[in-house]
Amino acid sequence: MSKMIIITQRKIIFAAQLISLSLIWIFVIAIAFWILNLISLSIELDDAPGASIGISLIAIPVFITLASLLTYTFIGLKKDEFRLLKNSSEE
Repeated sequence: MSKMIIITQRKIIFAAQLISLSLIWIFVIAIAFWILNLISLSIELDDAPGASIGISLIAIPVFITLASLLTYTFIGLKKDEFRLLKNSSEE
């Protein structure tokens, strides 16, 4: 394979990974705002906010943890890839 095709493939893969990473964080932030909106709405309507608070205590940290793991993996893979490219160019 030519060097230009490999570079293009790496750029496409990087763009797809970056889009995936961005979308998961948008998803997590949207869910957090949605749950917080449910809590405030239940308080406004003089309803029992217990279910919304119970769901938020579990759901928000779980989604943040999953998004953080994905981010950590992405950054770790990019560091390894950069290190490998740097070592191969020095040889």
